[in-house]
Amino acid sequence: MTVRRRWSPTGLALAVPTALFVLGPLGFLVWMGLAQERADFLERAQDLDLPMVVGQVALLATLTTVWAGALGVPLAWLTVRTDLPARRLLHWLAPLPLAIPPYIGALVYQILLAPGGVLPNFLGVTSLPLNLYGVGGAAWILGLFTYPYLYLLVSGALERTNPALEEAARGAGLSPRRVLTRVTLPLLRPSLLAGGLVVFLYSWADFGVVSLLRVRTLTTIIYDYIQGTADWALPSALSILLTAITILVLLLQLRVLGRAGYTQIVGAVKPAPLVSLGAWRWPAFAYVGGMVTLTLLLPLGVLGYQASRLSASDMGAFALTQWPYLVNSLWTAVAGASLALLIALGVARSEGRGRAWRVSGLLQVGYAIPGTVLGLGLAGFLHATLPWIYATPLALIVAYVVLYITPAFQAVKAALAQLHPSIEEAARSLGRGPLAAFHAVTLPLIKPGLVAGWLLVFVLSMRELAATLIVRPPGFDTLPVRIWTHAMDVGPEPRAAALALALVLTIALPWFALLSRRLRGISPSM
Repeated sequence: MTVRRRWSPTGLALAVPTALFVLGPLGFLVWMGLAQERADFLERAQDLDLPMVVGQVALLATLTTVWAGALGVPLAWLTVRTDLPARRLLHWLAPLPLAIPPYIGALVYQILLAPGGVLPNFLGVTSLPLNLYGVGGAAWILGLFTYPYLYLLVSGALERTNPALEEAARGAGLSPRRVLTRVTLPLLRPSLLAGGLVVFLYSWADFGVVSLLRVRTLTTIIYDYIQGTADWALPSALSILLTAITILVLLLQLRVLGRAGYTQIVGAVKPAPLVSLGAWRWPAFAYVGGMVTLTLLLPLGVLGYQASRLSASDMGAFALTQWPYLVNSLWTAVAGASLALLIALGVARSEGRGRAWRVSGLLQVGYAIPGTVLGLGLAGFLHATLPWIYATPLALIVAYVVLYITPAFQAVKAALAQLHPSIEEAARSLGRGPLAAFHAVTLPLIKPGLVAGWLLVFVLSMRELAATLIVRPPGFDTLPVRIWTHAMDVGPEPRAAALALALVLTIALPWFALLSRRLRGISPSM
């Protein structure tokens, strides 16, 4: 018999305000957008050349997704299914570029390749023939630092796939190439689509890379407009357009994934036999090593080299002036991650109780809202309804919770799904109250999942830029804001590199902890 549970007062008290902070900003944007006269909007859209901008963003997102797939999918197959030299080490190193935010990747390659950069100076030329500034350069950078999304999902799918299916296909006389196209790739299709969607939406809503590389997109137009005028009607209308397109892409993905699912009915699955690369072992190793170098070792080396150009005294003085911004980043990210986990735990424990699934689905809408859009909507909503939160660090914490409660919820839900309700019910039958039973029985068992969810939200909050630029109170900068401001105002010089290196190292420690747990089913977000 299925027990129909009810919402706990704690879960309700946590979920309702959070849902308000999701609906409120969207409602504010709709209200402000409707204030824009249709004829006036069309005229201003023509002045902005909006169709061209939307087409440019679509091209950027498509090129990035294709490039990330071309990098991540072969890499996953090589490190999981072949006898690649040092494959276990490379399998661990491959996702690490996610510790480097793409806007820092753009800063690194500005230092390295831009006119007057390290490589042109080394070669004795004014500039290189490649153009880093534009759609092609932005897609190249975004693909380099977002391919791990695809890598994590595809490598996880390859590890879970029953090798008996491929063996049966080979036994039926299919060639290795036909086994790949008719068996392996169809099994990977859900992971490929899900990973491709994450990369597409990240690049679609990106702000940091496109602003540094001077690519005109909807996010840069929205930000530039709200910085230069007090009239929010046009940016609100553009935000609605950006969000609507994002939702359409998500709905299309759900429709496609609905036809791409499959079920494997298996018992214990033995590891798939490794494919022998033969003479291609070392060329494949060079390829994988080159990717790790471009996306991890080279960025760290360039940032370290550029930062080392500061003298010890200059570095010390600069560190003292920037220390408050690191503190701001740390305590707001810690507060945001802790609050998101607390809310996610309350909602997840009520999942399946009455209409709880509707609230959990609503909370996850924030995950699909671009940071620039959420920042604009949240700032306007708080200014109109909760002025005591507006222009305070608490508004920034709320933004982090709305943006990243979905990864926390997924982590908590996955941990709870591994426990049967009868475990906690047995403790309650011995006389313990609900809270005592949860603390004594459930919490120790789900603690690894909770830690993973907290670390993931902390990492994402530490690197968040777009919403932070809009929501932060005056004078309250975080490390990403200081990096972006420094790079935009002064350029990719040693101080910007030192700030970027500090952020990467701060993010890297919890990211290493996540990878060491080898979690599956928790995909880092944009």
